[in-house]
This record gives sequence, C-alpha cells and structure tokens, in this order.
Amino acid sequence: MASPELWLEVISWVKTLFEATKAAIDLRTTYENHRRDHATIEESKRVAAAFTTYTEEEVQSLLRRLEGCRKRFISEGGGKERAQCICSVLREAAIGNGGTLPDIDDWQSIFDQLHCTREG
Repeated sequence: MASPELWLEVISWVKTLFEATKAAIDLRTTYENHRRDHATIEESKRVAAAFTTYTEEEVQSLLRRLEGCRKRFISEGGGKERAQCICSVLREAAIGNGGTLPDIDDWQSIFDQLHCTREG
C-alpha cells in the first residue's frame, strides 16, 4: 500500500504538469503550492486509503514517469508532447487499476481535456 505522502507527490505533479500544458508556469512553485493545498492533501489521504492495491513500487513508478515528463517539459517544451507525456502516465495508472482510470482528484477531467486515448 502506497503512503499518502507518496500519493500527494503524484497528485501534485499531475496537477502541475497539466497546468503547464495550458500556460507558462514556474513548475517548482506550482508544485509546492499543490503540495501545501489542503484539498490536495486530503485527496492524497483518501486515495491512499481507497486504492490499497497499488503498491509503493507502482506509485513510485508513476512518480518517476511524472519526473521524466517534468524534465522533458523543461528541455523540449511543446504542448502536444507535454499532453502525450501526461496521458502516458494516466494510462499507466489505468493499467494498474484493471484498465480503468482510477477515481483520483481531477484525473478523468485531465484525461478528457488532453484528449488522451485508452491506447498509447
């Protein structure tokens, strides 16, 4: 079972990177704002309790993928590539949830807004 703290990092990065697909933002400041946001902290606790089938390693894998997206955002830019990177992370989360995107934060809305597809 993954900890609320680890889920907080993952949820905060998904929010931050999604915002970066829409506008030029300071990634670190935006991430830190999400990490301190009461609603995001509460959601991370809910997710940790609700999604006990995700192992620490699986959630760490999501976080590593998000960190890779962040690095690519800095070096490459480009909205479409940014969206594809986030979509790939959300698809990985769905695979870990039996093929369905888990009900976490605004992930379904982000998935839809980025026009992610179920296939890679």
